[in-house]
Amino acid sequence: MNSNLKSSFLPPLILFVFFLLDGVLAALFSETLYGSDYILVPRLTVILLVMMSFYLPRNRMLVIAILFGLLFDSYYVGVLGIYVALFPIIVYITEKLTKVLHPNPIVVGMMFIIDLSLVETTLYFFYTILKETTMDFNTFMVERLGPTLLLNVVIFIFLYYPLQKLMMKLEKM
Repeated sequence: MNSNLKSSFLPPLILFVFFLLDGVLAALFSETLYGSDYILVPRLTVILLVMMSFYLPRNRMLVIAILFGLLFDSYYVGVLGIYVALFPIIVYITEKLTKVLHPNPIVVGMMFIIDLSLVETTLYFFYTILKETTMDFNTFMVERLGPTLLLNVVIFIFLYYPLQKLMMKLEKM
């Protein structure tokens, strides 16, 4: 297969797999993730968007982020718009910081924590405005944001090196 064709289709295909894994993990472990006092939300799509933003061109990543934001909204949320806006913002912020920060595990991890906090907090305020949640902000921080960050940082630690190798291969294509 032509390397240009591979570089065009592989990033969205990999992101699509992570998009599906988000839902699969949430469904398989729903008792564990949502059944206790804490809410843990797997965000594999955000992990991959952050990783791709460090290694792939911004314009291509913005298009991919918009498309997957639309897909995420229509498939998981039902309200179009929030992820369509959040995913490109994540890509844009991450890409801007890559100009001054060299991608290493700590920098990428910190950027992921910042981006995920932005996503979760924005979602909280969005759903508060729509009156879809009655959770106050302190409860959100303790019961949702903290556990979600912890779960996703653990996932990030396990996925960083394989994803880094994959991103470096995609970058060279």
